[in-house]
Amino acid sequence: MSNVTRLPPFSKTVRVEAEIPVSQRDEFDRAMVEIIAGERPRMDALDRDLGAIKLRAVAALQSIEKAINEHPTTGGAKRLVRFLAGLYNGQDYPFNLSELRGLDTKLANACLDYLNYDRLGIAEVHKNLANGEPDLHRWLEDYHIQPVLRHEHE
Repeated sequence: MSNVTRLPPFSKTVRVEAEIPVSQRDEFDRAMVEIIAGERPRMDALDRDLGAIKLRAVAALQSIEKAINEHPTTGGAKRLVRFLAGLYNGQDYPFNLSELRGLDTKLANACLDYLNYDRLGIAEVHKNLANGEPDLHRWLEDYHIQPVLRHEHE
């Protein structure tokens, strides 16, 4: 016996009865408004949030690149390159997030803003760099950042 309820083939409405915990009723009500009224406040908010995340990420990456290019001899620049390398390929270039503590607040926040965008998987970091992958590889070489060695059986 199946738990699936079969609806008549031409039914235009469905009656739903559900027990919703009090803690989730507001969320349920908002979802019903979206379904019944065709309003999409949550989806619209997600779209706005995505736009805001992308704007912050673009500005953040520009700040990161500027710091690397304008202050190449600092430890902060090397940290930033390791951060970008970790985003580029975290298995080959693991990055310890506690290294962000060594950056000034503006650059640490820039890294977090870009990381927030990167988690969405929209585009690889090297595709968003001003000069693309060549800059990243040049920085890796300039700062002697090598991929970690992996065991053959991994």
